[in-house]
Amino acid sequence: MHIFEVDMAKQAQDTGALAAKIESDIKAGDIKPFYLLFGKEHFYIDKICTLLIENALPEAERDFGQMIYYGADTTPDTIVSHARQFPMMASRQLIVVREAQAMKGIEKIESYFDHLMPTTVLVICYKTPNEANGKNIDKRTKFYKRAGEVGVVLECEPVKEWNIDRWIEDYVRSLGLQLEEGGAQMLSEACGVELTKIALAVEKLRKVLDGSSLITCALIEENVGMSREYSAFELAAALCAKDAAKAYKIANYFGENSKRYPIQLITAALANQFLKLLRYDACAAARMPEAEIAATIGLNPFIMRRDYTQYARKYPVKSCMKAVAILKEFDYRSKSNTRGEATDGDLLSELVSRLLVC
Repeated sequence: MHIFEVDMAKQAQDTGALAAKIESDIKAGDIKPFYLLFGKEHFYIDKICTLLIENALPEAERDFGQMIYYGADTTPDTIVSHARQFPMMASRQLIVVREAQAMKGIEKIESYFDHLMPTTVLVICYKTPNEANGKNIDKRTKFYKRAGEVGVVLECEPVKEWNIDRWIEDYVRSLGLQLEEGGAQMLSEACGVELTKIALAVEKLRKVLDGSSLITCALIEENVGMSREYSAFELAAALCAKDAAKAYKIANYFGENSKRYPIQLITAALANQFLKLLRYDACAAARMPEAEIAATIGLNPFIMRRDYTQYARKYPVKSCMKAVAILKEFDYRSKSNTRGEATDGDLLSELVSRLLVC
């Protein structure tokens, strides 16, 4: 039927897209007789499994038609035997094997594929350990190769670190919510790349939104337990607003904690901000519609209206170009001996002073 495998070069984007297709099918009632969900990204495994539990059977039939096993406590023979039975007092039966990576001889389940029961939905959840040598499903086996012929196979690989902010933005948007600029990075800083942890943090934030759909950086800092007092995005926002007091305060904090806040990462974040502002200036000069401008530079329209109109007044095109040139200069100085005896904190303070007068 369906093997949802992922090209490693595109997995960060495709795993979510393929999982969404499976979820859409399930919600539409298109439920397959067999699912093999495996890989190092456990978020999608749990999400699809939960969706099947909620949709495969009416709630009134679950006591009779739903069986949940754990790999360490069962055997392939037991699973196959129960899968071949007819449902009792239910339209069909749902059999879920959680933590299937702990089951010995999982490949023996392949014998069930010869005579699938049309009234059985069998779900295998195999959570590959995240360690580098974590044992995965053996794709050379007959079990794996036939699984995709009789049902759905989805391999879930972790989102790469450099794609996590985009994943967070897409996930929040899928919930009908909005993130203030810098919010995705703040969440990734607090939660890392563990999608389940990120999803729980977003759910916590949703509960305290009080009718609003915008998750602000202040809300994240207050409710997610941020480990850092400031972010590079806050410094960028302070500079673009020409809030000198706040900009110097943040730069001083970064300078005192330079191991946690390498200057090269700070300059990269600032350069990204000013390049966005240059794109905004170009789009505005071309009289593009507001929604099109927001889509072009990747901003929430509300954030753009609130912030970028004032940023553009503070930093017109020539000032932006000068700021980018200054950031390039300081990036070079931070990586070479041209800095002399200046510390990261010294460089940041000088950088802020020069950017504020652009």
